[in-house]
Amino acid sequence: MMLDAARHVAATDGPEAITARRIAGDIGYSPGTIYQLFDNLDALIVALKSLVLSEILERLYAIIMTGKVEQDVLALVDAYLAYERDEPALWRSLFDLSLPGGSPFPENFAQQIAGGLARVERALTPLGLSEADRITAARTLWAGLHGIISLARNSGLAHSGAGSAEALAHHFAVTYLKGLSTG
Repeated sequence: MMLDAARHVAATDGPEAITARRIAGDIGYSPGTIYQLFDNLDALIVALKSLVLSEILERLYAIIMTGKVEQDVLALVDAYLAYERDEPALWRSLFDLSLPGGSPFPENFAQQIAGGLARVERALTPLGLSEADRITAARTLWAGLHGIISLARNSGLAHSGAGSAEALAHHFAVTYLKGLSTG
């Protein structure tokens, strides 16, 4: 219930609205109840991040790979863009909420991220890149996509005449894939 309440608060009022008092009030419990299930509010936030990442990964895992690199990569890009478009505040919660003192995220969160990147690596496999290059390319591609979405959302990039986030993301992905293909 607490995690569902945190998801609802983040989705409707933004991740910055998540407080122990708010979550507890939304489910009809006292704030202290949260600490019976989570060590602290940060642990609840990490659980929320993991939930949001799971929702994104569901969309990525639903993509049926065809073996056609551009088609597969663009399908993954579109699935990621669709999540950000459908759930912008939740998408932001992955990146806007950080743990104090740079605390590391739990291993299972790192495994989720690796699982998502493995989908991108799989899409790049037909290019015949070495494993190290495929890993680097997948991370570069996803970092570029994330940057485009972040800039489009936060800086008005989409309103600068440069095109929509989707158009920019597709252009970046296709251009980057051409570069990888020519080696």
